[in-house]
Amino acid sequence: MEPSLALARLGEPVATRRQLMRVGAAPHELTAAVRSGDVVRVRRGYYALPECDQHVMQAVRVGGRLGCIGAARSLGIWAAEPRVPHVAMRHEASRLRSPHDRFEALGPDNRDGCDLHWWDLPDARWPSLHTVSAVEALAHIARCQPRELAIASFDSAMNLGVVGTRDLDLVFGCLPARCRRLRGQIDGRCMSGIETLLRLAMADANVDFEPQVFFRGIGTVDFVVAGCVVVETDGRLGHDDAVSRRRDYQRDAALVRLGYTVVRLSYAQVMFDLPGCLATIAAAVRSHRRGPVR
Repeated sequence: MEPSLALARLGEPVATRRQLMRVGAAPHELTAAVRSGDVVRVRRGYYALPECDQHVMQAVRVGGRLGCIGAARSLGIWAAEPRVPHVAMRHEASRLRSPHDRFEALGPDNRDGCDLHWWDLPDARWPSLHTVSAVEALAHIARCQPRELAIASFDSAMNLGVVGTRDLDLVFGCLPARCRRLRGQIDGRCMSGIETLLRLAMADANVDFEPQVFFRGIGTVDFVVAGCVVVETDGRLGHDDAVSRRRDYQRDAALVRLGYTVVRLSYAQVMFDLPGCLATIAAAVRSHRRGPVR
């Protein structure tokens, strides 16, 4: 069997030589596939297709697994976009290599920004050759990322049902004290990372708001502020097509007919201008309470 087909059959972005042999790839075929560029030898004994995610290949080439925000995103959990690979490392890891050259030993001058996480949960079991589990990824995120981004990832994982209360007990039972305070700020009702970021910003600013409010015939809105302003956050996905935009317009119109002011904030506004978002919400509340301009 051609090695590229064997990799596809395994359904994994990275496989070992032994795994490929087990599903029918012959040694001489594997050598030929690497020489032709149909398959990439990531490091000794590990192979991938050329289109494999670069951060996954770099993490395996170094000698670890994709962890932290990279692993979370690969599992569908909302997380900040990684600029460099975050690599989960075992303390017993050996033969470490540069992320871009499997022949070059890893050193301080050739890490190319790779963020190495030399920390495991007790008895952690890595489910694959290339990526840590959701639970371990979240543990890395709690230690690595700023408070708001970390909580956003936990909210997302809880909302998706990827982790549960027992998983949180495991994670926070092993984290240092500075991270354990995040536990009480997690709210699995939040459906997107930017929703969490806005929730935390409003809470920090002592804004009077209620999250995830249901309106009969309309659905659930992200926030109701001061009992009079509905705030909706639009992520990158889910609001770009014509059907979604038409649905949003209909919802907004229905809410206005009920007497609410509607504020809709974009991904970019929440991610890069939270003070501006808070100022807009405050202005909407003031305007609503004053009534229409005559």
